[in-house]
Amino acid sequence: MKLTPKNPLVMMLLSLMAGMFITISFLETPMKFQVQGMTLPIALKLGKLMFGISTRIQAVLLILILICMLLRKKSYTKLDFVLIIVFFLILIVENFWMLPVLNVRVDLLSNGKPIPPSELHNYFIYAESAKAVILILSIILQFKTKKNGYWVY
Repeated sequence: MKLTPKNPLVMMLLSLMAGMFITISFLETPMKFQVQGMTLPIALKLGKLMFGISTRIQAVLLILILICMLLRKKSYTKLDFVLIIVFFLILIVENFWMLPVLNVRVDLLSNGKPIPPSELHNYFIYAESAKAVILILSIILQFKTKKNGYWVY
């Protein structure tokens, strides 16, 4: 059985996106709170900046991925497109609802104002986790295999 990517460019973009995304969301974010001398307001402002930049980069990469997939539409299944669209929808919810509300909370906390507890941060973590799973599945699904002389997607 031979594995071949459906589109090497899509595979590269997904891998780049996964590496960047997982590094920022699951490595950099918790580690900054472990740095000696890093105050909570600075760590929160850094997170606000990093997630703002990260989501914009993700949007650009997703658009490029979708364009590349559409150019070779016959190579992809409905599941391939559904995964990318669900990722994009999660990104939209994060950008237009979650992050703006969390950013206001960061600003209030940074200015020493008390804020009531909120489940939104947990929802954001769930959304980021779902995006990680979608990216990994999308990368796995980029491979087609050859069985008995026929390509299987």
